[in-house]
Amino acid sequence: MRWSRIPESPNAPGVGGAFLGTSGDLLLMAGGSNFPTKPAWEGGAKVWHDTVYTIGPRNRKWTEAGKLPRPIGYGVGISIRQGLLTIGGANAERHYQDCYVLSIEEGELKVRPFPFLPRPLAYAAGALVGSKVIVAGGTERPDATAASSTAYAIDLANLTGGWKELPLWAGSGRMLAQSAGTKDTFYLFGGVALSPGAKGVEREYLSDCHAFTLGKEWRRLSAMPRPVAGAPSPCPVFENEILVLGGDDGKLAGKIEAAKHPGYAKTVLSYDKSTDTWTEAEEGSANVLSTGCTKWSGGYALTNGELRPFVRSAEGWLLRTE
Repeated sequence: MRWSRIPESPNAPGVGGAFLGTSGDLLLMAGGSNFPTKPAWEGGAKVWHDTVYTIGPRNRKWTEAGKLPRPIGYGVGISIRQGLLTIGGANAERHYQDCYVLSIEEGELKVRPFPFLPRPLAYAAGALVGSKVIVAGGTERPDATAASSTAYAIDLANLTGGWKELPLWAGSGRMLAQSAGTKDTFYLFGGVALSPGAKGVEREYLSDCHAFTLGKEWRRLSAMPRPVAGAPSPCPVFENEILVLGGDDGKLAGKIEAAKHPGYAKTVLSYDKSTDTWTEAEEGSANVLSTGCTKWSGGYALTNGELRPFVRSAEGWLLRTE
């Protein structure tokens, strides 16, 4: 793996939950949330954003291109031929079923409506599979005590058909899962299951993995060596290999003050599709959660995200293989 820097975005201190994707050769980043004035543990307020930024492969700085229809983040961002498809998301008010395609045309941002989801959804996972966009899991409300176990698909060649509900996978509902897509198969890795508990909603960090091949049923894959949630998604796919870049294993969740959190790991897990096996890959350069990942400029780009609870990053990285 070869990592190189993408210029820092101008939205210091960066955001978590931004939509990331491409329009032509431009990288787009939209929305997200942060604590711009002071950390949450000092009483800082969470602010949601609607700005869309772009950068070209040879540019040294990001450009502000325009605005989303509303401040929003933590939806699914997918690069499709028409631009960056934004799916669902949340803000301080509620979760949304809205979907839009963002594109840069003659230097201007165009925001076009796309068929909305059947129900509101945030913190879901999604990927492009052939001509279909598939999303799975997430939560429907800010106060949800269970994560969704439903997956939906829409055919880009038949948008009038809308979103179709897929069969259920064998594991529990989940949010903050990792996903990947190939020409015919959707992969769903780990995430977090929710359940009501005596002290509020309890989280279970998951390591089970599932795959859905178009025209077939879900099948269970080998589990990851450890639970992972919130890693940049959709995950990079290199031939037979899918990479899970860092993520949160949940070991420190609720057990350490946010101000003392050491940050998330840079460990990388590699899944071999041909052998259904997991291995530890070389350590990566990025250790952020809750950000997108997209093909761009000959590799996979990720930017912004969460370095540790409530702390954002404005850094960007481009991953290529030798």
